[in-house]
Amino acid sequence: MNDIKVMCVNKTHEYIIVHFLEQIQLYIDDITDKDEDFDVFSNVLRELVAKSNNNVIFSFLGGHFTEDWINQLPMTVYYAVVGYMHLIRVDLHDLIDTTEKLNSLIGETMMDLEFVSVDAAEGDTYYKVCLN
Repeated sequence: MNDIKVMCVNKTHEYIIVHFLEQIQLYIDDITDKDEDFDVFSNVLRELVAKSNNNVIFSFLGGHFTEDWINQLPMTVYYAVVGYMHLIRVDLHDLIDTTEKLNSLIGETMMDLEFVSVDAAEGDTYYKVCLN
């Protein structure tokens, strides 16, 4: 996912999201036999990140809007991976292994996101992260 900019609230959010997306890429790379399958999913990830970036305005509204935006990208990517695994040819062992890893990753990510602070008084600001 070279040259993809991800809008993040602060450094904590950046770390969580970048780690999550890097792990997702590794999982997909491991289960895809054909390079074009991986490329197709990389394009899906790009679109999901772009959608999240477009929705960043909701995070400025505060309250549940902020929480919804912060959680949106990982949850959307999670469901995209689950759907994608059903579209490509994956052997049962890889499907089970990847599903277990994916479920663990999304659980950890969502728990970590609970601690993301968007309080401007802390000095953190919104910025872009380039995933290279």
